[in-house]
Order: sequence, then structure tokens, then C-alpha cells
Amino acid sequence: MFRTNRRTTLKLLGGAALTATALPVLSNQAAAQQEDLVVPNSLQNFKRGTIHSMHPEVRSFTIIWEDLGRVKMKAADLVTNYPSLKVGNIVDVHWYDYMDFLIAKKTPASSARAKAMMAQGARLEGIPDAQQRIRLWQMDGMSTKIDVPTNTLFLINASGGEPDRPSPDSGEVIQMPQIVTANGKAALKTIGPGEQLVTVFSQQTAIKATVIR
Repeated sequence: MFRTNRRTTLKLLGGAALTATALPVLSNQAAAQQEDLVVPNSLQNFKRGTIHSMHPEVRSFTIIWEDLGRVKMKAADLVTNYPSLKVGNIVDVHWYDYMDFLIAKKTPASSARAKAMMAQGARLEGIPDAQQRIRLWQMDGMSTKIDVPTNTLFLINASGGEPDRPSPDSGEVIQMPQIVTANGKAALKTIGPGEQLVTVFSQQTAIKATVIR
């Protein structure tokens, strides 16, 4: 999921949306207070992989999975052994997949809603002892292709908001994560090529990493 794959397709995993084509005009604070932003248990994963690289400055690591390739994810506060993890460790990781919280045509209202979501962050369903909110990230741009049968969306990145480093350049065509919720699929059907969109996603987040060797 890195460089050659990610630079052109991102191939981000997971996806869901809390979205509508027409959004009420709300203040950022009001919009945030009206929504409980939750990454559901359906996006949990348990996999064994090898740590490829560590990024302690942002508390993340890159894992190589046999079936998914390289995936970069944040380590939540529940990963208490993060400081002792090392490149080359084989680890069993419990993690939550990416989830898109907003897929909408770009308007002042949808942009305000995205800003409110970013400020609020999300919580993980079923993890009451996690103190850390899950960081959300935003990517805006013009749609180039909408594939309704596979629930996928391509856009020309205008915001540089994707969380990996280096971030995609403005003007890159990005394949966004698959959309899986009813609201997201409904929104996808209203979008055509050449429209300006705003999108918001949660980060892929690990909550446990058990060293096997």
C-alpha cells in the first residue's frame, strides 16, 4: 500500500460514510456536538505481520502483511509496548481499518462539517478505556471517476490531506477507500465526474501489538 501502489491508487482499506448531498448550515461547534463519530467494530482486524519501519515522532509503524503489502497505521494509547517495538518484529496486531466519515459535494456547509469532524475526532466502538480520540484527516478534490458497482471514488487531490508521509501532491489522481455504508453508497450515486468534493476519513489505528518474535 505504499509508494508504487499508494501514489497512484492509495488502496486504502475499509470505508464508510456519514454523508448527505444536502447539508444544513451549522456552526463548527454545533455540527460536532450533533454527531457521535464512531469507528464500528465491523472494521476491526486481527492479523500477523512484520514491522517494516517505526515512526516514533508520530507514534506509528509500517507493517508488512502477506496479503495486503505494506500498511502504515497509528498506535493508539492502548499499545503500551510501542516504545519497545522494533523493526523486524513479527507481531499480532489488533487494529481498526480506515473509515470515511464524509463524502459530499463541496459547499460552505460541507466544508464546515468537515472542519468540525476534524476538530472532534472519533472514538472506537467497544473500546471504553481508550483515552485517545482517533484522528481524522481530510482530502478534497475534483472527482474523475465514480465506480458505483464497486463503491469506489477517484479524485484529483487538491488538499494534500492524506495522512501518510510524504503526502500526495496536489493534482495527483487518488483512489479513495471503498465505501461500504448505506449513506455512503447513496451519496456516491449522486456524484458525477468533474465535481468538487470534500471527504473525511479516520486513520488506520492499532490498539494492540503482541510480539511473537
